[in-house]
Amino acid sequence: MGGGGSFGVGLNTFRHSGNLGDIVYSLPAVKALGGGIFYVDHHTGYQEKPPLGRDTGLMMTELLQTQDYIRRASLYEGQPVDYDLDRFRSKAVPVHLFNLWKHQADELAGVFFGGPVKDFRRLLIPRLEVDLPQYHWESVGLPGRANLTAPWITGIPPKPLAEIVVCRTARYPGTLAWRCLRDYARRAVFVGLEEEWAAFCREYCDLRFYRAESLLDFARVIAGARLYVGNQSFGLALAEAMLIPRVAELWETSPNRLADTKAHRALTQDLIEQYLRR
Repeated sequence: MGGGGSFGVGLNTFRHSGNLGDIVYSLPAVKALGGGIFYVDHHTGYQEKPPLGRDTGLMMTELLQTQDYIRRASLYEGQPVDYDLDRFRSKAVPVHLFNLWKHQADELAGVFFGGPVKDFRRLLIPRLEVDLPQYHWESVGLPGRANLTAPWITGIPPKPLAEIVVCRTARYPGTLAWRCLRDYARRAVFVGLEEEWAAFCREYCDLRFYRAESLLDFARVIAGARLYVGNQSFGLALAEAMLIPRVAELWETSPNRLADTKAHRALTQDLIEQYLRR
């Protein structure tokens, strides 16, 4: 990692291979460094993630290009860069591995010694929160804490399809009172994959479905919401980045740390009313 272009001297260059949400969580660090040229690496994969692929990579560059601190966004083809944002993995992967090991050990303790022992272990050795913005922040050498008090994706033209935007992916399941949405189904829309929408309707309640045309279109729908409800996914990362009021179903095994502003971990009727009344 170089850095000769940082802090306004020339142009910084950045590379990231995803996942999509990880790219979004890298942007506070990119912005703090003054922005520059962002290369989306659509080739590189890791054991825990496949390559993004060209089509997804191009859609991500379209979204990144909307930000005034991104001078240009394009696909990565081996160009030298100042900041290799994939280095956040050296901090994130060990935390994930610890949480996975701890979850498996807790489950085994429950099998062999019963629920009280499992619950005691959970209290004695708590899970670690996965702080993706902070890991990126530290990986580029920035001091202190990542600034998440102001939105780091701005200027997205809202596309207000519904007051409540919902997205629940198959990855990273947790626990949330999704059935609270039943009384608000006419004021909500599900955005994501059609099979995920169908699974949600079977388990919780019928919602209208919208197929986003692109990642930018997805961001526009979220920008037009009064409340976003979703699990750990790209959609939640977008809601975090725009500081849209949001309720997160966090992955029980290895939960992400949420930005403090307008973020909630429990879905209740009172909370829904709080945001829909505004």
